[in-house]
Amino acid sequence: MDKNRITKLAFVIVVVCFVLSTFVSLWSLRGMARHNMQDLSKVLAAGIYDSIGGELAEPIVAARAMASDTLFIELLRNEARYDEEEIVKKIGDYLSGIKNGLGYESAFAVSETSRRYYSFNGLHKQIDPEGAAYDHWYSLFLEKGKLYDLDVDRDEILSDAWTVFVNARVEDTDGTLLGVCGVGVHMMGSQQMFYALEDEYKVKLSLIDESGLVQVDTDERSIESVNLNSVAFNRQPNGEYIYTRLDGDKAVVTKYLEKLGWYLVVQSDGEIERGEFLNVIGLNVALCLLVLVILLAAIRIIVLRTRALANASFRDQMTHLLNRRAFEEEKERLSMTALAEDFIYVTADLNGLKTANDGMGHAAGDEMIVGAAACLKKSYGKYGKVFRIGGDEFAAMLTINEEKFAALKADFEKTVSEWSGDKVRSLSISCGFAASKEFPSENISELIRISDERMYAEKEAYYRRKGIDRRRT
Repeated sequence: MDKNRITKLAFVIVVVCFVLSTFVSLWSLRGMARHNMQDLSKVLAAGIYDSIGGELAEPIVAARAMASDTLFIELLRNEARYDEEEIVKKIGDYLSGIKNGLGYESAFAVSETSRRYYSFNGLHKQIDPEGAAYDHWYSLFLEKGKLYDLDVDRDEILSDAWTVFVNARVEDTDGTLLGVCGVGVHMMGSQQMFYALEDEYKVKLSLIDESGLVQVDTDERSIESVNLNSVAFNRQPNGEYIYTRLDGDKAVVTKYLEKLGWYLVVQSDGEIERGEFLNVIGLNVALCLLVLVILLAAIRIIVLRTRALANASFRDQMTHLLNRRAFEEEKERLSMTALAEDFIYVTADLNGLKTANDGMGHAAGDEMIVGAAACLKKSYGKYGKVFRIGGDEFAAMLTINEEKFAALKADFEKTVSEWSGDKVRSLSISCGFAASKEFPSENISELIRISDERMYAEKEAYYRRKGIDRRRT
């Protein structure tokens, strides 16, 4: 069964389950008309739960997707092979892409090996879980043995704002712990939603952890400081709505939120007047319809963002060309079938990059790499796929006949000759080409080899013309 069919099936199941839960809610509301305060309170809690249930579901999906992303796993696994500046940039760029691409306030990662705390801004600090109180969260999370967990804390990167951090465990393919990653969602959005729900239902809402400590509340003074164990209500992690009658007309309904590992606590100061029953029923119907629309939109957004996250893993962060991983997959696909008659493989390599890096700095070298990528994409992009497969190494897999390719090659050379940057005034790119029409019996691996040899021959000729010792450039 393909992914689209699985997504549609999951969508249908979720919608059916939601419609059934809505039906149960409305059926329960009938009981309220018979003065059943217990059922009424539970249904109100269910309506509130439906409103807030998805608030942190998406960040959990995002954090777990990060933890299973092979590109990110490879960065942590090979962290020691890079110098600090390079790995900080790579991981920082990745986290920045998650933060900006998915719209979260924060994205972070901690390496188990180096204990570096990476953020979307780069390297934030070196954590000390045993010695620094602010870093105890790391060891506490690992001790729980969970794949993911939620932690409320102040974000020291973003003005100490109260933030819900979704921590996810990152493991290598053999189960070795590589570190922890995740995203942060500021409390403000949840608090605003709680304010609206409290005003609408005339109740007090809180999210508490297993110890009773308040995690989310409209009163910031209560967060991580007030413990609701003093309130005499029942609390069981069985997923049911548990109603407890307190002194006088006060009552409380609790529900364990399994995905979050927290409890929803709905405290009521008194019974709803009989004359409000019909209004509550109408409100619940409207709320159910609204949540259904939000659910439909949320599923679509999650699917699109999951696809975007997957696509991002095939893109080079600097040039936005397809990366080495995409190249290897395309090469593997082409190796399993006969090449088209009009298939042409192109190898391209920058000349003089080391000279630019040494003489003008890495910013100049980066400008050359980005410039080369732009020239390749402009000339060859509409005829096939263009890849960055190494530092200054590029490749293109094109579908074009040899006659048109001759003109396209001339256009590419003209584009390169006209290029000029802010730090570097000109580009030189050595290229090699191999066409399936020229070598009809060869597979993709052989075409790559032939193209590489031709590129290296052109590069040697370029350095001879320039009178440059290539070993020094």
